Amino acid sequence: MKRLTQLLTVCAVALTLNLQAHAAQPSKTEKRIAYTIKNLKLNATQQKALQPILTAYCAEMKAAKKKYEELKKKYERDIDMGTLTDNASKALLDAKFEAETKELEVKKAYRKKLEGVIPLKKVFICYDLINDKMSKVEGKKKKTDDDDD
Repeated sequence: MKRLTQLLTVCAVALTLNLQAHAAQPSKTEKRIAYTIKNLKLNATQQKALQPILTAYCAEMKAAKKKYEELKKKYERDIDMGTLTDNASKALLDAKFEAETKELEVKKAYRKKLEGVIPLKKVFICYDLINDKMSKVEGKKKKTDDDDD
């Protein structure tokens, strides 16, 4: 009985530590922002000012894509099986084009906000970095040319 109690205690501790470690993992958005800021090679003031702007930018971009992503998930099986109907295809295309239009509006709106914090050259690079694929964010680094900043 004593061994069982010890085993259960060890299991409970291990589970707690595992859950804490999992909860401490940064979100995809946090990883993306950290990756962008790191690769822009900014000073501490710029980094601090850029963080909330990029957080808001990512939230707005996610909202812009939401309708399309939900619709795509709804038809995921039909897409995979090649059984998508014309009506579903039209709905997906319309949602995709609407999302792309909203994304462009968000990008344009944030240009001025970014320009107030970092040089225009870095704004250009920032858009490339913040929109990199997660595989790149979590793996290889994108190099920037900042020899005159």
